[in-house]
Parts: sequence; C-alpha cells; structure tokens
Amino acid sequence: MPTTIRRPSPRLYANAVLTVIAGVLVLNWLATPSDLLGRANAQPADDIELVTDDPSGRISAAEQRKQMIQELRGLSARMERIESALTRGINVKVTDMPAMKQAADKPAK
Repeated sequence: MPTTIRRPSPRLYANAVLTVIAGVLVLNWLATPSDLLGRANAQPADDIELVTDDPSGRISAAEQRKQMIQELRGLSARMERIESALTRGINVKVTDMPAMKQAADKPAK
C-alpha cells in the first residue's frame, strides 16, 4: 500500500496566518494606553494650555484672521523701511581687500 503525504490545504494556511495577525493586533491594542479614541499627532498635548475665549477649546477663525492681518501689516511696514533704505543708497567701506592678480600674471592658454 503506497503512503501518501497530506499537505495542508491553502485554506488552512491562510486561516492560521490570519489568526496570528489578529493575535498580534489584539496584543498591540492591549499595549496602547487606555485612551479609547486615541489622539492625533496634530492635537496639542494636555499639559499645554491654549488661550481661547471659548470654554470648549475651539479657536475663533475670525480671531486667527485678525492676527494674520496684523502680522501682514507689520511685515509690510518692515518691507517699506527696507525698500526706502535701498533707494536712498547704502554706503560701503572696505576695510580689508585681498591682493588682486594682474592680467599679465595669468598664464596663456
């Protein structure tokens, strides 16, 4: 009587791999802090206090726009001062100048 070797079916292999993956996911879930929903990386940490007028923690978009407009006005004023300084001209005084090579010192090509 010939002996036949039974190989595990592909379905059994797939079930075993899926079970191992599910087990690893459960272990990963158990290893995380008990924060049920988790926190996105973009959310501020609990120890950092944000200054907001809203007790729910929301930031006013209008207030953000006002701050951005104020910053843009400040930048515009600085740019105007720089432009006016450049149009008046800038005096430059050279205190140390490296030695210049003469045209005759260069070798011919």
